[in-house]
Amino acid sequence: MAQFLLLGLLAILSGHSSWGFHEETRYPCAFIDTTNITGSFGTNGTYVHNWTVIPSNLVAVYDFVIENGIRIPARRHLRACVCRLKPCVRICCQEGEIYDLEGRHCSVTRGKVPPLPSYSHMEVEFLNGSLKEMELRSGFSIHVDTPCEHMKAVTKGLEYVHWTLHENGTVSHRGHVFSKHYCFTPVLLRNSNSSAWDWQPLACAPEKLHFVLGIREWTYAICLLISIISMFIVLMVYLLCSEMRNSFYGVAIKAYSICMILGYALLAYLTLHNPANLSNAACRILREFVCYPQRYNIFDNLSFPTLASLTLMYLVLSFYILSFISFKLYLSFHGVVFTKLMFWLIFTPIVIIAVGWSFYVGFSYYGSRLVFGSDTCWFDPRNWSIMLYLYAPVFVACAISGFFYILSLIYLSEQPVIETEKSFESIEKNRFRSFWKYVAYKSVVWFVCVCSFAFNYYREERSHLNYAVCFCVALHGFAALYALIGKNQQIQNFLRRIDNGEDTCENSVPLSSFG
Repeated sequence: MAQFLLLGLLAILSGHSSWGFHEETRYPCAFIDTTNITGSFGTNGTYVHNWTVIPSNLVAVYDFVIENGIRIPARRHLRACVCRLKPCVRICCQEGEIYDLEGRHCSVTRGKVPPLPSYSHMEVEFLNGSLKEMELRSGFSIHVDTPCEHMKAVTKGLEYVHWTLHENGTVSHRGHVFSKHYCFTPVLLRNSNSSAWDWQPLACAPEKLHFVLGIREWTYAICLLISIISMFIVLMVYLLCSEMRNSFYGVAIKAYSICMILGYALLAYLTLHNPANLSNAACRILREFVCYPQRYNIFDNLSFPTLASLTLMYLVLSFYILSFISFKLYLSFHGVVFTKLMFWLIFTPIVIIAVGWSFYVGFSYYGSRLVFGSDTCWFDPRNWSIMLYLYAPVFVACAISGFFYILSLIYLSEQPVIETEKSFESIEKNRFRSFWKYVAYKSVVWFVCVCSFAFNYYREERSHLNYAVCFCVALHGFAALYALIGKNQQIQNFLRRIDNGEDTCENSVPLSSFG
């Protein structure tokens, strides 16, 4: 049965890949050669835009735009390949403005400078090799905009070179053809005697987040490893303890420990590896697959959930498991016992929600960038995406846990102070105290992570990390050992029996119900 399910999944994904191929090939030209003609009127199967008649075979409906080289979903609109009908010339700014290379925006000239050249005329080289100053509108389609948010000049060393605009719309210098993703701006060239304006094409300069692997990153990875080892110890102790092995609390803590081990292991992996070198990682496959699905086979696409989204899923799921435990602890004070069916009916939707959230985030955009897969395999520290997609659901989980914690405290405060006669009540109260000690420590750790990110963001440090985060992550592991093992009465009794050489399997309970 599992084999048929796997084959069905492969067939669906393969079909999706082929659909993407047909989706891509139905566009008549590159996006950079199009313009939005929504609202233009059409007659006899043609469209008229800016007094140019455009045949229908050069018009298509687009549901995306490309900004800074990234494909972004957008409302459906009409775009036409105007550059196929008339060569395009791209000018960065409106007439009277120049592109400020330092401020990276259009601005007016200041100070004593020569008057700007005419924006309506430019020197053009014709097919016969002659150069002539001509009016651009008569032979070109003019686009006034920057193709990317950040533009840069292309120089030879520190010197500007003279780029030539050709009659067919290409821009070149001594046989070197400039990219279509450009725009012209006047640049003031100074020499010892005079200064003059020269039209220079600017190229896209996307802002890259450079990968750093220093002492801080290694310290963070080591602290994650400490926490992983601590959680593994918790997992093994709860697996070996016969009294915990099949109880609700024991199963939930084991599931939580597995989530933390896998989540922290993936987080350490992402910290230590350059995204540019992760050729099969989803953080790169997703972005390129969306734009160029025909370049990748189905096995590349299957790697999508293996890194960033799985990391997010395990971390978010771990917090909601804690909320589930706090809910069950509250019910246990009222004598409610979970059957195995009840456990899975509640736990399964929690897992589905965590998985769905991770996939949703994996395909989502924050601003003009994919949440995962732009310059980093994890959340981009240059924006607030981590606050929205990780810390917000974590906060919701903490709020749910806190709600049931308060209800439990209210219930306990209303009970008469007497010696506990039933071991069940004593065990539940002990679990309650040890569990909430751990939750308190974990909440402090993640609160420090949130504050550290905000601190780094306002200091314009492009990192989620600092040494406070590293220390708290290691503390997280020690807190698990202290609260979940050291302060749990059943676990301590189990460890004493091991120390005394007693049989630890005599009290094993069948998995028929969860107490």
